Amino acid sequence: MYYGRELINDLIKREPLLYAGVRKIVQGVTWTVPNPWPKLTYEDLGYGTNKFKQLQRNYFDADEVSRVKSLLAKRQGAAFTAVAMNMKAGKKDSRSMGHCMQTLIISRTPKVMTAEIQYRSTEAILKLGGDIVYLPWVFEQLEVEPTIVRLHFANAYLSGVFFPTLFTQWNPISFLETLWAHDQKLFSGGTRFLLRSAYKKDQRFPYSPEQLQHRFLWERIGKSKIKEIKDYLEEKHRLFGKPLPKLHHSTTEIYIPRGKRK
Repeated sequence: MYYGRELINDLIKREPLLYAGVRKIVQGVTWTVPNPWPKLTYEDLGYGTNKFKQLQRNYFDADEVSRVKSLLAKRQGAAFTAVAMNMKAGKKDSRSMGHCMQTLIISRTPKVMTAEIQYRSTEAILKLGGDIVYLPWVFEQLEVEPTIVRLHFANAYLSGVFFPTLFTQWNPISFLETLWAHDQKLFSGGTRFLLRSAYKKDQRFPYSPEQLQHRFLWERIGKSKIKEIKDYLEEKHRLFGKPLPKLHHSTTEIYIPRGKRK
């Protein structure tokens, strides 16, 4: 069972703010992280060993953590405490629109402790998965154990590029049937990369996230399932009356990360 199935189903069924290529963007979403906390690792998501350090650089300010720990300690035993912590740490690249996680709010009574995180925006499969692995470490540094953790997204988006990440914990056809039943516009635009990826292992895609997810699909999902995905998607895409996506024949083309393309 995919730990974020409730969230993904919610995003699929919501009215969009915007469809943009392979993405569907929605607003005003709240999701409660399952309890017990999902057992997930960076490796499960295909991240390398540097992902934790990247999140630390962007979202861990030691002085801010010390300030919040001190406030919580001073108010130990108080009837009600609510302390906000700025999540922003290292500076973002000038091309970035800003930090995704903005504020963490710890609320506490003698009987319950909750944590609420305000997001500017997030991609709801891979990037959010990285946060799910990272946040327990933040709670450890604060020496808190919230029983309820809610994430509030001003903007959340589903991207078809990251559908392969779902398929290690969510049957591909089951997911695609849900998408087909509730959002055929996202199905039409969002699964073209997946269909192209399923044609053949020996392909190279023009953008780094696409290439990484293509590799993830062929390394983590069995060949029989990939064929099942391809056959299913071809059948559905023919119903749209558009040409099927073409195979990427080149295996020597150099792909350039999105932010560095001229």
